[in-house]
Amino acid sequence: MKTKATTKMTQAGSLALTFCLLLPVVFLFLLALFDNALRDRRDLDLSRWVAANLELNLARFDQNLWQDFGLFALNESFDSLPTAHYDNTAAIQITGVQTLFENKLLCEQILRHMKLRFPAEIIQGISHRISQVQIADSNSLTGSLNDLFSEDGYAEAQDHLTAKLPADPEWEEELDEYLAEEITPLYNKIASTLMPVHIYDKKGDITAGDKPDFFDPESMSRLASVFDSVLAVPNTTALDKLYIVGYALDYFPAAVASRIGSKQEFPRYTPDGRSHRELIQSRPYELEEILTGRPGKRAADEVKSKLIILRSLIQLAHHAKDKALRFTYRLAARGFVAGIAVISLGTIVLPPEPFEYLMLIARAVADGSRDVNRLRRGYGVSFRPGERSSVILYYHDYLLLFMLVQSEEEILSRMGAIIRRHHPGPAWIRLKAETVTQQGKVFSLEGGYQANDVR
Repeated sequence: MKTKATTKMTQAGSLALTFCLLLPVVFLFLLALFDNALRDRRDLDLSRWVAANLELNLARFDQNLWQDFGLFALNESFDSLPTAHYDNTAAIQITGVQTLFENKLLCEQILRHMKLRFPAEIIQGISHRISQVQIADSNSLTGSLNDLFSEDGYAEAQDHLTAKLPADPEWEEELDEYLAEEITPLYNKIASTLMPVHIYDKKGDITAGDKPDFFDPESMSRLASVFDSVLAVPNTTALDKLYIVGYALDYFPAAVASRIGSKQEFPRYTPDGRSHRELIQSRPYELEEILTGRPGKRAADEVKSKLIILRSLIQLAHHAKDKALRFTYRLAARGFVAGIAVISLGTIVLPPEPFEYLMLIARAVADGSRDVNRLRRGYGVSFRPGERSSVILYYHDYLLLFMLVQSEEEILSRMGAIIRRHHPGPAWIRLKAETVTQQGKVFSLEGGYQANDVR
């Protein structure tokens, strides 16, 4: 019995000694765990402080920018939270990384904004309107006007109208008076309507180039082909392009602030309910500026010139096929020729075709100008004159067509310039918050207003 008791006491002593030896090791292990946990907690506290500073600045986005254009950006100086509530003494540095005025980022915000405000039925309506406007090859402006240019009389019209008449003291003064009374008003009507029109260059681009010459078949064919390309909108137009153009039409006022149909006026509003008519008072012609790149009234005048040329070409193609109108002008032209022959005592005998074409062009330009004046007053105009079934287009419809074939980069750059004019910036949409601990550990966090923009 005694031997068994001694054995138990020996085992108990061994266990006690073992625990005494292990206790410092366990204590050191627990102490290390506590120290690591304390460090992790401080790191987590520091990262939360960095994230809070980032969120604080992002929450101070420009409210006026959001109300005016539906976009998010920071236009104030950076602010930081005190470290009193956080277990650290590090300093934080906040910097801007990206701005709203980068085309790619501006495009992303516009797409995100419009995808919630541009319902499918509107897209379908615009696509249907575009398909109605597209002109078949057999009925294109170029094809219709080439028929006119191929006529023998047209080919000689420019030479006869620009030829210098022989001078004769006996009847020169009387002839000058007759031309000033009968012929010069036609020239003046064309010139006063088209000046200053300089919307295409010799390559056919709609830029600040040459003036259109209605008596130069090559010039007119080139100009007609330019507008054919404008009207024949590609079927592969990206949906994103429609969003961008729709955003421009919604948020930037133009010279026309309403649409008049069925004897009723339909004012234009921004998606948040602001009237374009009121916006025009402080922000006139912004949509035209996006389209042309010119400032203010000059942009509106250039868009008007483009529309006059387009409508004049359409009217000219229509009048050239009107046999009754051509016959009327032919009779009047013969009267002019007869008058010149009588005054010059038979010395000057001109063919009637130049005067017929001059009257035809003057009528087309006058009708085109009248159409544009109606568009600028808010009324719609039949795309093809004389066709009751022709689609009715309004001022903004033409601007939409012009913008759909314009470079997306140009549209975004010009929209960004206008936005910057009203909200100068810096328009930060992505920030970076960074701090360094006393141990040299760097904490960095970036975030912004774009989708999935925090990392």
